[in-house]
Amino acid sequence: MNDPTPNPLLTGHRRAGVLVLAIVWLALAGCTPMPKAPVRDGSVDPCTWQTLESGPFSLRAQTCRHATGVWQVRAEPELPGFGLWHDDQRVTTVVQWFAKPADAPVDAILPELRARGLIPNDEQCVFRPAARPGPRTHAYHDIRPIGARLAALEATPADQIPDPPCGEAGWSTHGVRYFMTDIRTPEWVLYVNEGQDGTLIDARSITPR
Repeated sequence: MNDPTPNPLLTGHRRAGVLVLAIVWLALAGCTPMPKAPVRDGSVDPCTWQTLESGPFSLRAQTCRHATGVWQVRAEPELPGFGLWHDDQRVTTVVQWFAKPADAPVDAILPELRARGLIPNDEQCVFRPAARPGPRTHAYHDIRPIGARLAALEATPADQIPDPPCGEAGWSTHGVRYFMTDIRTPEWVLYVNEGQDGTLIDARSITPR
């Protein structure tokens, strides 16, 4: 397998992004999309699936045991959501939910995202509909740049990888992260981070409890 091109993951700092991406890539190497044992070479798959629950949601996630340590997704009620961990070191957020009035649009959480520093504290990063495969009850959204932020992104030289224009939780050219709503739980908006090579979760399995 060829080495993946190092790209930043959920950060505006390229060096830190490369390090995190390398860590996550190592975690996923050898993990299969679904649990199976033994694998073709007779060894045991190092990754197993389980269902995790936290607050109003549950999801399917992997635990992978490698020579580099144990990689797993943990429930984090204080987030609230789920995080990716390497042994006892937290790597990144993989799912986080935000409350809103049930009849309010997804934009209602923008002030909270700005206050938490997850997106820039200005009006130039906004929600846009996103097309993703998933259950019919789900709707998907990206946070995209407009105005001067969009102009700066479009001006990035073709041979350079741009920093995420809308911060940690915004859309990026490298790494998959988005927001999701479910008609069964209109009072919540979920942030989902699938990374560039995966973050050990099955995002389609996110379900209200």
